[in-house]
Amino acid sequence: MFFQKHAKLGMYLNTVLVLITALCVNISYSQQAGTDTSVNLRKPDNQKIFDAYKAISYAAMKAFMKHLIDPNDTEELEKLVVMSNDFITAHPSSERVDKVYYYLGKASVKLGRVETGIAALEKLIRITPPDYVPGTRFPMSIGDAFRWRSLERGLLELGLAYDKQKAHGKADAVYKKLINHPEFADGMQAGIARQILDLDTASRTGEVPKKHNGWIGQTAPHFEIINENSRWQQGDTRHYRGKVVLLYYGVNEAETQSLNLKVVYSKYKNKKFQLITANADVSKTQISDPLVRKRAAWIHYYDLYGMLMNMFQIHTLPAVFLMDANGVVRKTDLDEEDLEKAVDELVKENLATYDDPRTQKIVAKAVEAHGGLERLKAVENFVYNFHSFQRHPDGSIANESNGKAYHTRNKYRYDLTRKTGAQFSRIFDGTAIYDQQIDGTYKQMTGIHAKFMLEQYKDIIFSEPIWLLVTLTQNEAPIQYVGTEKVKDGIASVLRVWQPSGTPLKIFISEQTGYIVQFVKEVAPLNRVTSLGQYKGVEGIKISHHWIETHHEHFETVLTNIRFNVEIDPKLFNPTK
Repeated sequence: MFFQKHAKLGMYLNTVLVLITALCVNISYSQQAGTDTSVNLRKPDNQKIFDAYKAISYAAMKAFMKHLIDPNDTEELEKLVVMSNDFITAHPSSERVDKVYYYLGKASVKLGRVETGIAALEKLIRITPPDYVPGTRFPMSIGDAFRWRSLERGLLELGLAYDKQKAHGKADAVYKKLINHPEFADGMQAGIARQILDLDTASRTGEVPKKHNGWIGQTAPHFEIINENSRWQQGDTRHYRGKVVLLYYGVNEAETQSLNLKVVYSKYKNKKFQLITANADVSKTQISDPLVRKRAAWIHYYDLYGMLMNMFQIHTLPAVFLMDANGVVRKTDLDEEDLEKAVDELVKENLATYDDPRTQKIVAKAVEAHGGLERLKAVENFVYNFHSFQRHPDGSIANESNGKAYHTRNKYRYDLTRKTGAQFSRIFDGTAIYDQQIDGTYKQMTGIHAKFMLEQYKDIIFSEPIWLLVTLTQNEAPIQYVGTEKVKDGIASVLRVWQPSGTPLKIFISEQTGYIVQFVKEVAPLNRVTSLGQYKGVEGIKISHHWIETHHEHFETVLTNIRFNVEIDPKLFNPTK
């Protein structure tokens, strides 16, 4: 079971991501009812087009941020309109042209050119199929935040534009379309639309209500945090899963401290609570008194390009978001009087989930079932041979490989030979990943993909049952009791822990045997389910066969010749030797 995603993620994760991306971008737009067939079929963007889009997206965030701070500042909005029109003219079939129409429409309305804005937003809606999901071949470094649907945001902006014209009947029709959309009904934009429909038409001015209530009940987007000089990375907000998080977004650095935040932070900082302040002041390039110190410290985020403002769609300042341990927004727009009370209530609720006496009983049973604490603690490394393959729904097999893997508490290496005869080797030395080249040398993986894979490998090592059960026994990771669920082999107790990446991991432990029978890695919008079974004993420790289910197929890994505490040549983990 320690094989839990190893050779698998090393060999197949890229394949899965490619398949998902292909599904996203290869959609036939011309066959969709209600689309504008005068626009060419959208094609995946090459790097040059993507770079042009990225420049527009940054310009849009900055323009909307500056306009929110000072409605009389329209210079950046004018630049955005020119850039958007140029992009649409040059790349009408871009897979991201819908987003550019959104930026153009929103900017035009803010500049008072409501008719022009409405035309752009109506065009966006005509050319965008309801089920369109943008491709992500060039993911942004802040990840999920940019995987938003322009149709969802465009519908809200179009309704607001109609309200500005006092065309409330047209606005109502658009808001209802947004609210009734099967994909958008539970989203933040639909929440805002409901707020607007609750108002009498005389008070509707085409502006978003001065509350962020649409976020309540929604999972907040995660984002990266770096210090003000970008000298080192602080990590992203998923690292704070398991904690209550308070995000306070103000106009400038001084305002982020206008509430009694220091008192709140001092009172709750050791009670699974994290404070993040941010400011939108673009008048300077550096925080004068940075609050970023260490991972556990109060974090201050300098929103230079308005990324954070764009993610949370902040429409009034200051903005306050209080999130629970799962990253779900529970309270917004708290004033000084209500802030500490709301934090206190949520902190107490969160701490109570860690005091459930059932958790350690379940873990203790699992420890004994898998070989006992002393045996598990004694395992410093293990080596095994593996056979991995992909099984299709029709029973056929593909992507077969055989190989050998070396696994320690913080390092991992595998050498494999594919059925075609091609050979490959990968090394994770605890801090970096190295792939073997054609000439036999190793090259360090770099870029966004490397960052993603580093998180994956750290999570893989963390979730190895041998060491995971020891970690849970020693209370070294936040753990919550979720309840019980029916699985293939019966009823399982379900626990949730947070991995090094901050991603929640649900562990299903059979109530009958105490074996770990399933993992669910909770990553929106899809969970990764790893099933475990066919247990056997090796030196008194239970291990199992495993597979990852996806799209009615599964990737499977079978282990043989498993050995513990082997003498491993250190050179195997040093690609420079």
